[in-house]
Amino acid sequence: MDFASPLLQLVKELWGLAKKPLGYIYFLKDNVDSLKNATEDLKAVSYDVKKRVEREEKEERALRTKQVATWLGKVQEFVSRVDQVLRDAGERDQIKCLSRCLPPNCWSGYKLGKRVNQMLNEARELPPKEGEFDTVTSPLPPPRVLGMPMDKTVGLDSSFKKVWEWLVDKKQVGMIGLYGIGGVGKTTLMKRINEELSRANHGFDVVIWVVVSRQVNKDRIQDAIRKRLDIEDELWKGWSWDERVHHLRKDLNKKKFVLLIDDLWGRLDLPKIGVPRPSPENGSKVVFTTRSEQVCDQMAAEKTFKVQCLMPEEALELFENNVGKPNVHSHPNIPELAKDIVRECKGLPLALITVGQAMAGRKDPHEWKHALTTLRNNPYKLSDMVDEVYHILEFSYNSLNDSTAQLCFLYCCLFPEDYPIITDELIELWIGEGLLGDINDLYSMRDKGKYVLGSLEMACLLESVRDEDEESWVKMHDVIRDMATWIAHDHGKRENKLLVIEKDEDMSEDLVFKWGESKKVSLWGKWIRNIDKKPPQCSQLETLFVRETEVTFMPKGFFDSMTACLAVLNLSSNGNIESFPEGICNLINLRYLNLSVTGISELPKEIKNLTRLRWLLLDDMLKGNVLIPTGAITSLPLNVFSQWNFNQWKLEELMGEWGGVKEEETVEELKEEEMVEELGCMQHLTDLSICVHESSSAQKIFQSPNLRRRIRRACIDNRNGNLTSIVINYSPASTNGFSHLETLCLFQYTELSEMKITQRIGQAPNYFCFPNLVDVWVKRCGLLDLSWLVHAPKLRKLTVTFCESMEKIIGDGFAREELAASGLFSRLESLRLIGLPKLTSICDQTLSFPQGVRFFIVNCPGLRKLPLDSSSARGSFEVEGDKRWWTWAEFEWDPTARVTLQLDEMEGPAKEMTFGEAARKVKDESRYAGKIGFLPRGGPSE
Repeated sequence: MDFASPLLQLVKELWGLAKKPLGYIYFLKDNVDSLKNATEDLKAVSYDVKKRVEREEKEERALRTKQVATWLGKVQEFVSRVDQVLRDAGERDQIKCLSRCLPPNCWSGYKLGKRVNQMLNEARELPPKEGEFDTVTSPLPPPRVLGMPMDKTVGLDSSFKKVWEWLVDKKQVGMIGLYGIGGVGKTTLMKRINEELSRANHGFDVVIWVVVSRQVNKDRIQDAIRKRLDIEDELWKGWSWDERVHHLRKDLNKKKFVLLIDDLWGRLDLPKIGVPRPSPENGSKVVFTTRSEQVCDQMAAEKTFKVQCLMPEEALELFENNVGKPNVHSHPNIPELAKDIVRECKGLPLALITVGQAMAGRKDPHEWKHALTTLRNNPYKLSDMVDEVYHILEFSYNSLNDSTAQLCFLYCCLFPEDYPIITDELIELWIGEGLLGDINDLYSMRDKGKYVLGSLEMACLLESVRDEDEESWVKMHDVIRDMATWIAHDHGKRENKLLVIEKDEDMSEDLVFKWGESKKVSLWGKWIRNIDKKPPQCSQLETLFVRETEVTFMPKGFFDSMTACLAVLNLSSNGNIESFPEGICNLINLRYLNLSVTGISELPKEIKNLTRLRWLLLDDMLKGNVLIPTGAITSLPLNVFSQWNFNQWKLEELMGEWGGVKEEETVEELKEEEMVEELGCMQHLTDLSICVHESSSAQKIFQSPNLRRRIRRACIDNRNGNLTSIVINYSPASTNGFSHLETLCLFQYTELSEMKITQRIGQAPNYFCFPNLVDVWVKRCGLLDLSWLVHAPKLRKLTVTFCESMEKIIGDGFAREELAASGLFSRLESLRLIGLPKLTSICDQTLSFPQGVRFFIVNCPGLRKLPLDSSSARGSFEVEGDKRWWTWAEFEWDPTARVTLQLDEMEGPAKEMTFGEAARKVKDESRYAGKIGFLPRGGPSE
């Protein structure tokens, strides 16, 4: 017993040691089966979780949580290990335990069984606990750039390149404004920028796109920004306005952002909604689109870019893209019709796309002809034109928020397509129509007209143009004009309310009958040769233009049906009309009468019947000054009288510069002095433009206080030369200055040697006798200098030609401080000096000229220097002179300064180079003249 107990104890202990390893071997088969089942269950759970994750990632733009991603990775790795173990188990022929035969290799069976047992325990631990995977994904952070659908762009490459340079390469440019008319492609250009930013990393952390539209919703703008910054909904909803502004500013200050703002209609105060202003320090950028150039200024944009209409080739490509090239080439006649339709759209992408889509699928050339005719005559009737084009463009019209500006805009429809409208003439018509208010305050109305015109230009409804002579014009884009005409026709409901007739065939009896429904009729152009039909009862007609036609006379009784309402009659630029049209004097409501550039030689005495006439314009009359019967106009309530023949003198001057002056004398049928006397006595006259020839008339203009206050333009042309001196007595304390004089011309006074302004003894000098004088032309006068110009502080243009005695422009006797106080030449834009053989100096003192001033010097051998120094010529300026002047002139300048050079004007565009190189080329290579443009940097060496 004593012997058996220890032995039994030993056996038990040995069994305890051997039981577990033997179990690995003995229960291997059962454990393998259990592992298979557990693994299948685990794979099923994993499959369900993975599918849920993938669905949420796809549908909700979410990212699987790190916990789920780790677990799925563990399961995948575990299943791989299980597969290997099961393969190892399958390679054994049989698995037996103690009661059966032990396998030949007990050690390998032991190791395999131990692995299976461990993995079985692991399989029991891997399944997720209850609620562990209720959330399997979290929202993705917003992408750096949101892609936007867009078609292939046409004609935007150069525009994109310029804006892209400012956006990516120019650190100092933070705010960029893109402006242009509606439908021109501003948004498309912005989408192109957004697309390019999404293609590569250009160093910006986030690109934010915001659409503003006309009704600004700051909450919606903020919401769009915060979503791109990944600020959670619940947080956002709980914040006040100030808290939202604070958090937006805080987050954006941490990022280098690009904010793309589309369709901006007014100033948006970015800091007030939480957007820090872009700067070189933060590297951020703001790009916005707008229809108004003014908005670019209001937003303080460092760079602005006007998005232009497409060129003809680009326009045709865009049109074909929308109509389908197979359709365009489906019939031999269609390609040419397509080009005509494209020309009517004038490069406006919105119109090209709309018309192109309307013509898609149409392969019959008759359909294309109909579309072209409709587009030319009644474009609003073309499919989708109103909804897709006019309504969009009308937003610009509605955004004016000013009925006066809207009426002035619609008035431009009276001018033909593509017609360059002289801005001063347009404003005068607005005033004459009464669109700007009280005509008695004429000069304020002109200022208001300029303001309205600026509003229309900044809204891109009119386009400003300047010609070579610095004349200012405006034009309407054809599609804009079509939209305006549609509005003027009560949105297409009254087609005859406004008529513009440019063809002789439109003067048929049936079409003239439509005048009975019209308020405004415009006959315009050389194709109108005859007016042989008397219109019907025109009881509503308020405005009638007959301009630039070949008409020779108006039929008897033509005006009889217009007496009730006709207020504006413009017959200008009809050279074949030589007699005053009968019936005009019966238009008792007429306020505005323009007979300029006609062959009419005299007015009838019955003109005194026009008791409401405020404007009478007789400019550039083809037979010289019109004969006006004594007393015929003195009783009229005229505010404006103009007998201005400046264009004739201008033509003579251009001839005289290079080849002698036309010296035909005007037959003086007028008792000129008597007429000037009458004009001085007219009670309501506030705006007088006149050209006189007699010395006595000239003296009255300079001496009469009434004429001084009223005259706006004066041309004194006396070829007999019997006026030797002009003395103007001026007292600053009184109102006897030339308060409204804008243009003064002194021609042909070869004996005139003195013109001076005297002030009362003891008074301090006051240099404002001509406070509004902007344009002076002196030709063939005997004056030694033009020192009286110190009284013209706003002078912009000065032309002095063929004055053989002229020695200086500004004479001696002025201290530099006096000239500075007078503002002499501080606003000068151009100074033209031609044929002045004795001229030695413009001014002995250096003067302060504005940036961009232009000097034109021809045949002035004694003029060697310009009155410039390093402080007065910091900005850009331009000097054009004949070859001899450049050779004679002692014009010293830093030879390394950058300039532009153009030789002989028509010899190609200007090229940039150093001044030293430009001076040499003018002397050695030019045939006649050279124009050197001095850039803002650098300065004179003297």
